[in-house]
Amino acid sequence: MKQIMCAAACICALLCAVSCRSAEPQARSLEGSVESEVLEHKGSSLGINQLPVWVETYIETGISGIERLTDYDGMYCFVGEASGTNLEAVRSWAESFDAAREIAAAVSSRVESLFSGAANGSPDGVYGTYFEDVVRTSASASYSGVRKINDWWIRTRTYDADDADTYTDSYHAFVLYVVPKDVLNEQVAAVMNRVAQEDAAVLTADQLSAAENVRSIMENIGF
Repeated sequence: MKQIMCAAACICALLCAVSCRSAEPQARSLEGSVESEVLEHKGSSLGINQLPVWVETYIETGISGIERLTDYDGMYCFVGEASGTNLEAVRSWAESFDAAREIAAAVSSRVESLFSGAANGSPDGVYGTYFEDVVRTSASASYSGVRKINDWWIRTRTYDADDADTYTDSYHAFVLYVVPKDVLNEQVAAVMNRVAQEDAAVLTADQLSAAENVRSIMENIGF
């Protein structure tokens, strides 16, 4: 997914410093070579001290961690993220997040990983043109059943490693979308089957067999 990525490892360390105090907090030494802290977040003005579980989980363990949470059992999760120095710009990004485009890109990436994991060699050699065609087609497809769960932002301060009086403040936004696994699996399987029919004439018997194996994995296990 194309995103303006924030430093996940750094923010993970920042979680322990989340606070809704009105006074500017003191920087606290964190694990690593930089000193950073969370100054505020979306819930601070409401007296909420903790980040949402999905935000903490995503920062610490990524998408796979969110999908292991009980609240999202049976769901594929997609998170868009962006960072910047202006809160309104980051909030505007979250509100106008192009879910359809970004989720299609994320689905395509998952499909590519599925093919690579099932291949014993280079995916291009094992599947021929089918591999590239499925990845490309899945990236431009539209997927139904997608639902927005929440969005959140945090403001962090990172201090210069050589000058404790020099620091950079930045905002980081996260947007969470989910779609039922069975719903998305069915749609991706349909894409794979359609491309298989279109490419059948140019694929070898071995490539057709390998492609069928991946489609079977997709339909029975998911991606």
